Amino acid sequence: MALNAALRELIENKLAHTHAPQWELPIAEVRGAFRNLWTPAMTGEPVSLRRIQDVTIPGGDAPIPARVYAPDGDAHCPILVYFHGGGYVKGGIDESDAFCRNLARVTRHIVLSVDYRLAPEHPFPAALDDAVAATRWAATHADELGGAPGPLVVCGESAGGNLAAVACLRLRTEPRVAIRHQVLLQPVVDFTLSFASMAMPSTECLVPRDDLAWYYRTYRGDRCDARDPRVSPLYAHDLSGLPPALIIAAQYDTLRDEAQAYAERLQAAGVAARYVCAAGMVHGFLQMRGLVPDAQIATETIARALMN
Repeated sequence: MALNAALRELIENKLAHTHAPQWELPIAEVRGAFRNLWTPAMTGEPVSLRRIQDVTIPGGDAPIPARVYAPDGDAHCPILVYFHGGGYVKGGIDESDAFCRNLARVTRHIVLSVDYRLAPEHPFPAALDDAVAATRWAATHADELGGAPGPLVVCGESAGGNLAAVACLRLRTEPRVAIRHQVLLQPVVDFTLSFASMAMPSTECLVPRDDLAWYYRTYRGDRCDARDPRVSPLYAHDLSGLPPALIIAAQYDTLRDEAQAYAERLQAAGVAARYVCAAGMVHGFLQMRGLVPDAQIATETIARALMN
């Protein structure tokens, strides 16, 4: 299917206004430009919820800021822990606010959006440590979040999808942490940049290979091998016993092929995994409810998966 016309215009506008690669800019400028993307025209108007509350989660090295989104109604809803995208170097709970509001409303889950530490100030494994700590805490503090006790959901997009997948691996054998589903949205699962979709030209995708390479260098550095399962869960020796997975990819995304490969590896390990590739879409499209109807369709796909 051809690239969605509105998304093609978005890519063309990005190329027209890019005068230097991200890695040549101050990190504050990179983060500011990313923050400015997420206007209501892009994300859709923020939906109202019963409760939105900033909280702090105990972390191993430092407290972890987070935000709670509780849908309307008096019922105690299950917990969903969400990790935002941004290549490990940018993004946060404010940038993903509109998406998390809608995610809570559509899925009828209490969403805990985690503001994990970013590189380069906090390289690997800081973000992963925060993701694991937040998931562990949420699993044992449902009452404090106003949610229903019981198994929770982990969800993440892009770099956050990587953190969600690896958190499931890290917590697989912890009896106090029950994860009933992992929702991986255009996830990073392979730091080797070796799949065919990585060759996608910058005129057809929002996040070309060179940008990914910079994100990975900034986060991982030389602290572990590119195939280390703590950054590349695709190369984990054993994927058995992991929670059921919904993996949503996009046709015009450099991460498309590795997402499909991870779904296939999960299935081969006996894990119930569903792979969905959104035709005509680009990286980050689930955040673009104001731009493409496919964003809402994908969010409703998440809701249906979590009903089972």
